[in-house]
Amino acid sequence: MYNTEGVDAVATITELRSETSDLIDQVQSARNGVLIQKNNEPHAVLISWDTYKAIKEKIDLDKL
Repeated sequence: MYNTEGVDAVATITELRSETSDLIDQVQSARNGVLIQKNNEPHAVLISWDTYKAIKEKIDLDKL
């Protein structure tokens, strides 16, 4: 199993499709975002715009 430390919740691709609006509302109040799984594997993290901007200010994403 992979480490989910640093995320506030885990959602599947199916949940993302059917509950997009709710998940977006959730990340507005979540500090660390929602891990999105596909086939029980981590694939993405949904984070708020403010969190993304704060990360972008600290890290040059082009260097990753």
